[in-house]
Amino acid sequence: MGGDINEYQLIPETIRPSVAEKEAKEVHFERTITITNEDIILHKRLNKYQLKPYNIITKRVFSNKAGTFFIDGPGGTGKIFLYHALLATVRSKGYIALATTTSGVAASILPGGRTAHSHFKIPINTDDNVSYNISKQSSLAYLIQDAKLIIWDEVSMAKKRMIELLDLLLKDLMDSTILFGGKVVVLGGDFMQTLSVVRNGKKDDFINESLLDSHIWEELEWVQLFENMRAIDDPSFCNYLLRIGNEEEKVNSANKIEIPTSLIIPYTTEQESLDKLLAITYPDVHIFFSSSCYTSSRVI
Repeated sequence: MGGDINEYQLIPETIRPSVAEKEAKEVHFERTITITNEDIILHKRLNKYQLKPYNIITKRVFSNKAGTFFIDGPGGTGKIFLYHALLATVRSKGYIALATTTSGVAASILPGGRTAHSHFKIPINTDDNVSYNISKQSSLAYLIQDAKLIIWDEVSMAKKRMIELLDLLLKDLMDSTILFGGKVVVLGGDFMQTLSVVRNGKKDDFINESLLDSHIWEELEWVQLFENMRAIDDPSFCNYLLRIGNEEEKVNSANKIEIPTSLIIPYTTEQESLDKLLAITYPDVHIFFSSSCYTSSRVI
């Protein structure tokens, strides 16, 4: 397992697609994403807080005007649903919309979603000396130039240098000095959740490496989503998470937050406890076992 077919010398030629072949495959993938009738009408199900940025963003897209937005909101406020509606609307008109995330798990939730490392060839290890690696004459560059909309979710997990590299890339490809080359770019995330990883870092280090400390942050149009759709079913849990994020939850004598017993699965045996965890996480698995969306939205 994990070997390279070329190590076995089965055929004389090395089986390794060229960069151009890889890019051609990526471009074909983006231009052939399927849009269903259900996707096209997603915007009709947006609440008033989602509908306002949806209207503003789509107006910028279809009027060929620049726009850079940050969609802010705790988990459950419908950021992903808003992204789905935006992507479907733009793609249904025959335009290119690129769905990007910081992590692979989140990428699986967005239709056509891929990580920023994959989409824009941004190196995993970034520092001030690292640059992007896309030729202006490549098919991938032409695809990015054609894109009417770029969405990047989970930017709160990305180091600011990654977002700044995208800004430089788009300025170069579009021959523009405007932020993100004048593209309509939608960034989203929740800074109360996981931030970028800084080895042995403290709170200030995490903030300094995040988008919050970038010059780009001050230029974004900030949009706040308020209505928590998950809170409808479990408001106490959502309020609990918000108190933690806002540093309002009480701590014990050891300065630690205590997890409510209602959220803890008691240990009996390893198998019984695991079975209970799976039953709670996947209550309808016998119905939706063939749905990739159901499975990916409930990753442990």
